[in-house]
Amino acid sequence: MASGRRLAVLVVAMALVGAPAIALRAFCVGKSCAQEEEVAAPVPFCPLPTDLRAQIEAGYRQGRSPDVMAAAQGGGLASDAGVPWPSDPYSSRLNSVPIVFFGHGVSPGRLPDGTGVDRIAPTIADLIGFDRSHPEVRSGTALRNAVVAGAGSPLVVEIVWQGVGATLFSHLGTPWSTTFRGHEAWTMNGTTGSLPVDPAAVLTTIGTGGLPSQHGITGTLIRDSRGDAVPAWSAEAPTSIIATLPDDWDHATAQRSRIGLVASDEVDRGLIGGTWYIDHDRDDLVIGSRDPVSAVAHLIATGYGTDDTTDILGVVLNGTTDHMDRQTGTIVAAVQQLVPDTTFVLTTTGSANGSLDTNPPDVASSVDRALGAQVVSATVPGGVFLDQQVMAAKDITSDDVVGAMDALKSSFGSPLFADAYPGFAVSFSRYC
Repeated sequence: MASGRRLAVLVVAMALVGAPAIALRAFCVGKSCAQEEEVAAPVPFCPLPTDLRAQIEAGYRQGRSPDVMAAAQGGGLASDAGVPWPSDPYSSRLNSVPIVFFGHGVSPGRLPDGTGVDRIAPTIADLIGFDRSHPEVRSGTALRNAVVAGAGSPLVVEIVWQGVGATLFSHLGTPWSTTFRGHEAWTMNGTTGSLPVDPAAVLTTIGTGGLPSQHGITGTLIRDSRGDAVPAWSAEAPTSIIATLPDDWDHATAQRSRIGLVASDEVDRGLIGGTWYIDHDRDDLVIGSRDPVSAVAHLIATGYGTDDTTDILGVVLNGTTDHMDRQTGTIVAAVQQLVPDTTFVLTTTGSANGSLDTNPPDVASSVDRALGAQVVSATVPGGVFLDQQVMAAKDITSDDVVGAMDALKSSFGSPLFADAYPGFAVSFSRYC
């Protein structure tokens, strides 16, 4: 892909980083004799705050993520689905989530602030006494103090609320926790560990124990082998690069374990996976149910948690916070009645707060209009996928797209983006 002027700048910057520091200072190469604060950041993506860069980097996978990416300025920007673009200073609020373990085998106590949802799968593996192979491919590690290792729960139920962050989540007075208050391992200040907080990406992080940079499901839309943006977990989409815990557990138990998912959309499959092993085709999928409570009760009644092999059920809820809270309370009560020794996990996918700008510009149409061609094939929170055939035909580079995005203004007249950059610039963030 052509990258224009920014690619040239990036190559120069990399060369400068590799040069001996003494030689640079001796010849004042690249203004190395100037005060650090007087030298502008030479590499795209580098002007963003360090913490924001780290979270975007964790959410990026080359070959899967958008061609051109951006971080919103100040008031923020949200997609039509309400998923916010990465932004500063709001990023820490966007991906702050609660994480709660309760039920069988849980050691009560406060989990450390900043605990990532990538630690949920390793902790469940520890709980059921499962030693997953190749831990180096996953960022998450077990919370050793959260559970009694090898407690042998017959059933694990993971409940995930979509579009909710820690700021809208109350630890007190919620039905799901009434019975277990004082018996949970919990934090209200966990983190998704990555941006953007697209549910498809976060659910796959929960399911695999790795970040999007490792599992490759970077959002609801990802790039396929032909370069097209397709829905994650669809028949056309590439699979997760690493297996989910339910995938590995089902394979290790020779399909004896029951694996199920109750969710509203196919893109939610990252919570359990199901496409990693060729012979892994017997999961119980209830997709699109308008009554997840009844769907869960029905699945449990078919025999979940009735033998000595731990079963895993994922439940993805959406709607208002009060509605999901009531549903969770009913699910917990119903499951506990049938399988008293169930272990539960509750978390969320991060905040879906809308843009503070009531009339933000449409990014795709604005870029297309500025460049005089329909170069944007799809827009996702955090970036745009480009039509490479149109770009080649019109002699348009990704740097031209970056320039068009940098020029966009909010309805307040301020820049819409704090920085726009080719997606590959994220891979070189270590040079910042």
